[in-house]
Amino acid sequence: MTAAASAALILTARTEGIVLDPIHTGRAMAGLIAAVEGGDVLPGQRTVFLHSGGMPSLFGHAATLAKPEEALTLSAP
Repeated sequence: MTAAASAALILTARTEGIVLDPIHTGRAMAGLIAAVEGGDVLPGQRTVFLHSGGMPSLFGHAATLAKPEEALTLSAP
C-alpha cells in the first residue's frame, strides 16, 4: 500500500465515514485528492467518486493500518 493510499484511507474514514479498499479505491481516492490539491478539480466543481466495494481486502493490511500513534499525526497526502 502506498503512503498516499494509506493517508487517503484514513482521511476518508475520518471525514466521510467511508471505509475504502487499500488497493483499488484507496489509490483512486489518493488520485482524487491529488487532483483537488493540484487544481485539476476546482472548488465547487461537481465530482463523483464511485466506491464499488472491496472492503474485505482491508483486513489483509490490518498491521499496516493499526498504528494509532501514526494515525494521530497523519495528514492528507
